[in-house]
Amino acid sequence: MMKIKEVKTAFKIANVILDEEHKVREFKFDFCNELFDDHGDKLNKNILTDDKGRVYLIVVDGIIKKIGGSMSRGGIKATLSFYQDAMQGRPGISRFGTHILIKEALDKGSKVEIYMISSEEIEAPVKGLFSDKGEMQKVAVFKEMEDKCKADYKVKENNYPDWNFQENGKPWPTYIQEKHNQYLSTTIGKKEKS
Repeated sequence: MMKIKEVKTAFKIANVILDEEHKVREFKFDFCNELFDDHGDKLNKNILTDDKGRVYLIVVDGIIKKIGGSMSRGGIKATLSFYQDAMQGRPGISRFGTHILIKEALDKGSKVEIYMISSEEIEAPVKGLFSDKGEMQKVAVFKEMEDKCKADYKVKENNYPDWNFQENGKPWPTYIQEKHNQYLSTTIGKKEKS
């Protein structure tokens, strides 16, 4: 299991803490008051809402548990809200299961942290439907960066982080699958009654 202190490119953005006020959410993200990149340079807090792609690491007691990536609008704050709000709506198993695992870690008294690696934007031709010539635009190659981070982890550890079930070719734990199925069946029932 790889420790976050071994990673040279990520910087901490938040602690995850229990949220006693909102029983459905169960936890919240306590974002750092000041942010510093992997070189120790101070960052503007707008990096948390910047739309360009990013890789994030969920860390429990100093151990990397999940590597993910996203380019969702609203930045990393929007990405993380998917996990925080996973007990609402009709979440997929990954969001739902990760929510449960984070909550379980917090209930055990573990320290849960979020780290991020921001993607650099580069100029590249972006093709449309009707022309071979791409229009030059700034793009962030977060998916390739996410894949590289996962590959680096696998080379060193001979597998992926514990909570990257799909990449490890493992099913989610049975109890999480059962909770997810039960949750979805009750949300369907609520929709039919309204």
